[in-house]
Amino acid sequence: MKIIFLILYLIVNFLILKYNLHIFQLNYYMPDTQLKWIKKKWQKFCLIFILNIVGAFSILFSGKYIIAIITLALNIPFIIEKNVKKKIVYTNRIKRMFICNYLILVILGIILHNKFNIFASIILIVNSVSTLYMILINYINLPINKLINNYYVNDAKKILKNMPNLKIIAVTGSYGKTSTKNYITKLLSSKYNVLATPGNFNTLLGITRTIRTYLKPTHDIFVCEVGIDRVGQMDKIIKLINPDYAVITAIGPQHLETFGTQENIIKSKMTLLDGLKENGVAFLNLDNELIKNADKRNKKYIGYGIQNNENNKLKITDQKYTQNGIEFVVNKDGKDYLFKSKLLGEHNLIDLFGAITIADSLGIDMKQIINDTKYIQSVEHRLNLIPGSEYNLIDDSYNSNPIGSSNALKVLKEFDGYRILITPGMVELGEKQFDYNYKFGKLATECSDFILLVNEKQTEPIKKAFDDLHFANYMIKNTFNEAFAEARNIDSNGKKKYILIENDLPDNY
Repeated sequence: MKIIFLILYLIVNFLILKYNLHIFQLNYYMPDTQLKWIKKKWQKFCLIFILNIVGAFSILFSGKYIIAIITLALNIPFIIEKNVKKKIVYTNRIKRMFICNYLILVILGIILHNKFNIFASIILIVNSVSTLYMILINYINLPINKLINNYYVNDAKKILKNMPNLKIIAVTGSYGKTSTKNYITKLLSSKYNVLATPGNFNTLLGITRTIRTYLKPTHDIFVCEVGIDRVGQMDKIIKLINPDYAVITAIGPQHLETFGTQENIIKSKMTLLDGLKENGVAFLNLDNELIKNADKRNKKYIGYGIQNNENNKLKITDQKYTQNGIEFVVNKDGKDYLFKSKLLGEHNLIDLFGAITIADSLGIDMKQIINDTKYIQSVEHRLNLIPGSEYNLIDDSYNSNPIGSSNALKVLKEFDGYRILITPGMVELGEKQFDYNYKFGKLATECSDFILLVNEKQTEPIKKAFDDLHFANYMIKNTFNEAFAEARNIDSNGKKKYILIENDLPDNY
């Protein structure tokens, strides 16, 4: 019976640690964010606590293992991961945490080798507080993690130091940074050998990994996306890259939960300008009021945006938004140039115009920019139009924010057909989350024919907006898959269906 208990315990221990480490990884290894997640899931962890404590006490006071085996088995439904959107990545850090866990078990086993009942009870108690135990393991590993990370960062600094002719373009913003990074890379590649940070490698370690893995002496330009979600992170990144050019795409209420205040977001994003080289230049979206009014640190900057601020190097006019893309005119030195793009929506145009401004400033011929703009594709999961025979899908499922989501709704409104919205609302907006989702719900009723909400609790403020406006064309589903299946089955009365997926909550929600 003891052997059965031990085998089952090792299986459950692995699963419960994997479950917690997966979420910890999604929470960027931030203990405070992990604790907030634990607080949201307190009912589940209370049940896990009770199950393991019952098992521990049954061994300690009766010496029998049958109850402990049953309670251990009952842990599995709570910790087994189903329909995972983003699987755990077994990085060296994750492996070290697993190793630390097993070392602790072995040490306990050695100390209590003659007292198996006490050993079994203790490891069950550890299981009962597995969420906090995992954070303890992280703190145990912290010194070695810091040593390893510092080595990698310093190595990346040496690589950059040995490439004095490399030009670095740092792109940050509350939203639009990935799209802008991709557009800049496309437009500059006709003349330069360009490396861009892949995917969402936009943290200090992600940028470090890109430099150490992909940057070659043959590269002329490094386009570096910079993502931060709390105060102090930007300082570490600018010490690493020290950019020649800084791009700030927008500032808004993204990651309010971790930044705390809007003022902290503004200061943190604008800190990128402090990292510019002595003769560095910033490119700023001056349509964004928070950027326009922010402290520019007396740095040289060039504006862009469709409102044609006086600091804009280029001017833009005659914008036409259709369900097939955008047409617009760019004026340079009194001469007009007609552009056509497959991208959708006003905010995509602003990001694209920023990239055009930068490409022009770095010596790319305007005719070449016009030609390359025709072939720029939307970034995956960011207002990506996917045509189909049964329906057209507008995939805007990447983490949403108040401004981006309202722009996506306006794009949906422009389509001639039956317009369906699928959304779980927005997260990470702190105390203003209810208000932002309520406003989003009101706008959604103006832009959609039918709306499918995902997760009843999460979408309460959106539902309240519907009820206040007496909007009845909606349903609430538990999962995205259920909502999408319902959207496909909706009768559109012969009209072509357009399904907008606005945000898709990650596994830690």
